[in-house]
Amino acid sequence: MELALQQKLVARLATDREFREKFFADPARVAATEGLTVAAETLSTLHHEQMRQFARLLRTRRLAQVALRLPLTRKALGQRFADSFRNYAVNPPAAGQRPSEDAIAFVKHLEAQAAEKGLEPAWALSLARYEAGRLAAEWHNQRLVIRLLPHDVKRLATLMAAGEVPLGDYRRSSLAVWWRPTVASRLKHWLS
Repeated sequence: MELALQQKLVARLATDREFREKFFADPARVAATEGLTVAAETLSTLHHEQMRQFARLLRTRRLAQVALRLPLTRKALGQRFADSFRNYAVNPPAAGQRPSEDAIAFVKHLEAQAAEKGLEPAWALSLARYEAGRLAAEWHNQRLVIRLLPHDVKRLATLMAAGEVPLGDYRRSSLAVWWRPTVASRLKHWLS
């Protein structure tokens, strides 16, 4: 039981910055509040900088996995994709969260960011919502996912696939639909 508690504590140290700072301020007390008794002094020997580097490595890995699932959004935002992800990744992922779920949650973060401060280019949010719709259809086994988007996603995706980063507004409604007759059948897609 003690080993399982130690593993849980180390995982939390690696993913939760606030908890990590609290732990290194008083390791014995925090370990005791987490239910650890014998191993408190062992855990207190963890090096703060090594744990920070490990946490950074985990965030970088999360960023890479989310970027793989949102390639159009990553290309549209450039460096701002990583900056926005760092703001999002301040909070640890939910327990058992898969990379596709992390990507969908990141798109929700981008939506909140766009509502609060705006997002440039404005059509990047349409691409993000489009890619999140695909992920929801694929990974949540939904039979029908519909996204009405305010920008010409088909044209933007075509330009970006050709290696161009489009300039301009591209305001024109798009309808994206993913469907499957049964949960076990192959996913179909239509984009206007």
